[in-house]
Amino acid sequence: MALVTTSTDSWDTDWMYSVQMNRWFLKPIGVWPLSLSLTTLEKINSVILALISSFLIGFLLVPCALCTVLDKTGDLDTKIKMIGPLSFCVMAAIKYYILVSRGGKIGKCVEHIRTDWERTRLQYHEDEREIMKDSARIGRSLAIFCAVFMYSGGFFYTTVMPLCSRRTEIIGNETVRSQAFPIYRGLLDPRTSPSFEIVQFMQCLAGFVIYSVTVGACSLAAVFVMHVCGQFRILMMKLDMLVDGAKWRKGFETHEERLGDIVEHHLKILGFISQIEGLLNEICFVELVGCTLNICFLGYYLLTEWEQSEAIGTVTYCTLLVSFTFNIFILCYIGEILSEQCIKVGLSAYMIDWYRLSGKKAQCLILIFAMSNSSIKLTAGKLVELSLRSFCSVLKSSLAYLSLLRTLTT
Repeated sequence: MALVTTSTDSWDTDWMYSVQMNRWFLKPIGVWPLSLSLTTLEKINSVILALISSFLIGFLLVPCALCTVLDKTGDLDTKIKMIGPLSFCVMAAIKYYILVSRGGKIGKCVEHIRTDWERTRLQYHEDEREIMKDSARIGRSLAIFCAVFMYSGGFFYTTVMPLCSRRTEIIGNETVRSQAFPIYRGLLDPRTSPSFEIVQFMQCLAGFVIYSVTVGACSLAAVFVMHVCGQFRILMMKLDMLVDGAKWRKGFETHEERLGDIVEHHLKILGFISQIEGLLNEICFVELVGCTLNICFLGYYLLTEWEQSEAIGTVTYCTLLVSFTFNIFILCYIGEILSEQCIKVGLSAYMIDWYRLSGKKAQCLILIFAMSNSSIKLTAGKLVELSLRSFCSVLKSSLAYLSLLRTLTT
């Protein structure tokens, strides 16, 4: 194992690089943990941003809920078009509350990543550092892809469609435009100027908040799980060098010392997975259930806009459909990768030259086999394991609900 001295500045750059996306997405909505704020001013800013974000979410949620519940038109198609935005707002509000209330756990997970980078710096292992950088790069890429899809779909829905769509209403002899999110007119009638422009601006700000909540939660899962995968790769590298310790770092000359270091590292990784599961399982459950419904509604809206030859609406709902599908795919994909990495640890322990060890020393590997087979996995509310099979189930359920919805409305 190559020993290369890395500077403290380089280490600081590396660990900040791994969590930079999380900070960019969470800080503007006041979710970035206060424990990671360096100054009192930063903490005050986070609290103020959290209050503003909560108000903006409420600005969408309350009028949208009142409009949906108190609607007296009796038109099923209109009611369905109100339920979709309402379900998304409810999802965002729940996820935002969970993220804010779990700020301490987010801070602990970030500190765990920082500790791993610091351990690598103190031991001067360039190959471990490269593995961690590669894992951080993948996590950042997944977070960026999620942000691109969600913000682009949100931009079309919140900004482009209300301003450019031909969807209008007639009040007397005046033509007015509709909002992206329904507004209960008992509170405010935004159909005429300047009320339309004010509400439109507020909805754009609120839209940025709720899209950032979804992107922030997805980025946390991607970055944290990819960091775990990097640690598993380092652990498997250590297993390969267990029998022949010539390349092992100094201070672990015997098999017992090297095996003890491997077991300790493995337990730390499993402990970190447990922290991630405790932080994200409820968010993943909300995302799983919400995306099942939202994909169904978006498919219905897309077909409706297509039948009415609404180009802007068709593009908007198609973009949102791809965005929601990609988000739930990312969560299920990283859950699948994590499960595979846990299994690979056991396979790596079996594939080494364990037969060169004495009987008692080889028996110690049984502990690693057992821990690999019973490793903690990411779940949605501790009910559904996140995997590609779960992703297929979400798509099947959404299509089934869409077929039922089309049957009811035709």
